[in-house]
Amino acid sequence: MRVSRLLSLTRWAFLCALVLGFPAVVAALTGAGQVYRWNQLEIDGPSARHSHATAYGVQRDVLVLFGGLFGGNSRDSILLGDTWEWNDSEWSLVAETGPSPRMGHAMFYDSRRGAVILFGGNDGAPLNDTWEWDGREWKLLSTFGPGPRSRHAMAYDSDRGVAVVFGGIPREPADTWEWDGNSWKMVDVSGPEGRSRAGMVYDASKKLIVLFGGRLSNGEMLGDTWTWDGSEWIQVASDDLFARSRHSMIYDSASDLIIVHGVSFGGRNEMIEWDGTHWNPIGHSLPRNVMEALLPPRRVYYAMAYIESSGTVLLFGGWDGSTSLSDKWELIIE
Repeated sequence: MRVSRLLSLTRWAFLCALVLGFPAVVAALTGAGQVYRWNQLEIDGPSARHSHATAYGVQRDVLVLFGGLFGGNSRDSILLGDTWEWNDSEWSLVAETGPSPRMGHAMFYDSRRGAVILFGGNDGAPLNDTWEWDGREWKLLSTFGPGPRSRHAMAYDSDRGVAVVFGGIPREPADTWEWDGNSWKMVDVSGPEGRSRAGMVYDASKKLIVLFGGRLSNGEMLGDTWTWDGSEWIQVASDDLFARSRHSMIYDSASDLIIVHGVSFGGRNEMIEWDGTHWNPIGHSLPRNVMEALLPPRRVYYAMAYIESSGTVLLFGGWDGSTSLSDKWELIIE
């Protein structure tokens, strides 16, 4: 049985509420018809890290985590190459061999082939290898395709059976690539400005890839939103108020909302939701310190994934500006 409880989160929210004259304890955030509750999980699992990747596979009902970096930019930082699985109650170390230890890679679950796919990253140099995890072992699929890169955006279109890659570093390219399960193909199309550290997910109800935010090569953060239908990119929104990079983004199939968590350009640790037309703030009716007390502490380069079987979201790790993190959080959406 999973052990989870609210730790100092609720106590801090309670104190904020008392000081500010807010009624009772605010233990959840509200959005457009949804209630969001974060719980910290007290459970063993992967070591502290950031710049790792996760992907949830519905067929086996497990979340797969690979790699990352322990430490910052110092010489004693350690690249990781371990593979873990989360079965909604516990973490298990399932492999210590496979792709080279790396950071800044991306992963998705290929529902047609029942496997997790990994592309790119950086192991001391940018990479462009493609790997498959079948639940037992890693298999190298390709070393051809998009140019070597890390911190790119990648999402899987389950209706078309293809994955889409956009941008990354170095040089924040504006190229669009698709993986059909066998090979990569560059799509010659204009679209978003080249960027890295963006969020991208597949909206299954609208059958669209949605890309949001990111960072230009000059460091400017972006707040634009684009959709990809397999043939063209369309800009559907732009709001500098929500500009950010290094955030996490998931699609909640139960509520048909896209949810973003992360630090905005203005320094606000927050959540926002996309209803297909607009970004809506979550919990902004609360004072900022109360709202932030109801969220996991601010961080970047973490992983967040939607667990379809339970309808919850799992957040793990990240970098808080000085330390690699190993805390685990569960988001319950009501």
